[in-house]
Amino acid sequence: MSIIIEHGLPLHHVGMGQLSVGTHGEQLQALLGSCIGIGFIWKNGPCCGLAHCLLPEAPRADSALGARYVSQAVPSLLRLMGVRQADYADIDVVLAGGASMFGPANGHGRLQVGRQNAQAAQKYLDQCGLHVSFCALGGRHGRQLLIDCAKHSYVVTDVVAPPELIPRKEGAYGYA
Repeated sequence: MSIIIEHGLPLHHVGMGQLSVGTHGEQLQALLGSCIGIGFIWKNGPCCGLAHCLLPEAPRADSALGARYVSQAVPSLLRLMGVRQADYADIDVVLAGGASMFGPANGHGRLQVGRQNAQAAQKYLDQCGLHVSFCALGGRHGRQLLIDCAKHSYVVTDVVAPPELIPRKEGAYGYA
């Protein structure tokens, strides 16, 4: 798959909890930390889709379109794009984000939202039989996911702040 992105095409920023569908001549973009971006590239279809998910599981089943939760985003994106089950083999899935922004990368518990989002994405994609063609998950830095709907291509870029731009906090035992 090509990863060349065309400059000058209309760019739709997909914010937290949102999902969007783009057609030929459009690009979809999300800036991700512990959130996870789920990109659907419909190789032979008329559109591509991107969901920007905050949390892994909705507290209760919800059939409304949305992307606040991974459990809601996968079926919503399929429905919004008009993908039928017979088309699933033509969908390439791109996953990005899922970083550990609030705690140690190898920690456990509620602060590991990024890992939980990644696990939920894999679970719901597996349930649909969708194939993940590229993953850039985890770590301790943000990522940008950009999808070019005309070329059915994508780019995932690491977003890392230089150390001199990261504020230091002074605590009782010195700098953190």
